[in-house]
Amino acid sequence: MKKALYYIVPVLLTLAIGALGSYIQMPSITTWYPTLTKSSLTPPAIVFPIAWTILYILMGLSIGRLVAIGDMSIVRLWLLQLLVNFLWSVTFFSLRSPLLGLITILILVVLVFAYTLYAFSIDRIAGWLFVPYLIWLLFATYLTGYIYLNNSTAYTLSAANSTKSITITAPQNSQYTMPALPYPSDALEPTMSQETIDFHYGKHLKGYLDNLNRLIVGSPFENLPLEQVVKLSDGAIFNNAAQVANHTLFFDSMTPDSTTISKRLERAIIRDFGSVEQFKQEFSAAAKSLFGSGWVWLVEDSNGNLSIVSTPNADTPIRQGLYPLLVLDVWEHAYYIDYRNRRADFIERWWDIVDWRKVDNRFVDR
Repeated sequence: MKKALYYIVPVLLTLAIGALGSYIQMPSITTWYPTLTKSSLTPPAIVFPIAWTILYILMGLSIGRLVAIGDMSIVRLWLLQLLVNFLWSVTFFSLRSPLLGLITILILVVLVFAYTLYAFSIDRIAGWLFVPYLIWLLFATYLTGYIYLNNSTAYTLSAANSTKSITITAPQNSQYTMPALPYPSDALEPTMSQETIDFHYGKHLKGYLDNLNRLIVGSPFENLPLEQVVKLSDGAIFNNAAQVANHTLFFDSMTPDSTTISKRLERAIIRDFGSVEQFKQEFSAAAKSLFGSGWVWLVEDSNGNLSIVSTPNADTPIRQGLYPLLVLDVWEHAYYIDYRNRRADFIERWWDIVDWRKVDNRFVDR
């Protein structure tokens, strides 16, 4: 009976940690993860819980066998890798950070490799029980790295926030959470004041998101990624979903840092507009002349051609099959606190805080 416990206890412990990790992952798996660009080698979603369950059992059997033959020296290393395994769920899915997830899983690979080598030196069966886990982790590292490299500017909604940005809690049990503000709320001053950010990001965007979370309950859109909701819905659900997506891209398109247009994007702008200055003039003119509330976009079509598109109210060019690279919000709440009715002044100053690195990352040059 005592020997059986050597196997049963670690197997139950690994399954319990795995279940806790799955619980942490669940909100992101249904909302955030489907919106990411993933490798073509990514298996169907059903494969992951099955694979991890098998691996957790093998992991427990491995340490159980070593403890049963009297070797306790490796237990600490086994527990450490199990802890890092759990931390990967936290960093990747709870914090929704592919970079932290990649760093964590690389550390985990090193620990599991060290354990496997040590286990082989004591008992070959215990070592072989860990080999599938090591192989799976190497594959998972590739998948995580692919996500990190290909999702720098995806339409993703994150619960993480900068420590100096506004802390906002989404409604309980909602599908979507507030997108992270990628800079402190006072970082864009004097072009855009902290008061404007507090109202625009903290009140207007949150209002749209709260409305969306209430409206999608029980609807066909309840479990869809945000971009799909924007493409397929209409009425109030579309208005609020599109405003969430539009604002997410808008706030992610600005920076307090000084950035420049990349050479490849500059070549495309010159090709389609004549010069960078001409592009800025046309974009600014479109923003100044847009009647009422709406958005002005730099978009790319499926052939790689660039154009400027204006949309009223909540409308978005992704419904036309276009790919947004840059967007300017010309609703009054975007500028009225700082510029009153001087929309033209706001537009001219806005160019100072455009994050051209993000624009370049979105540009595929098809």
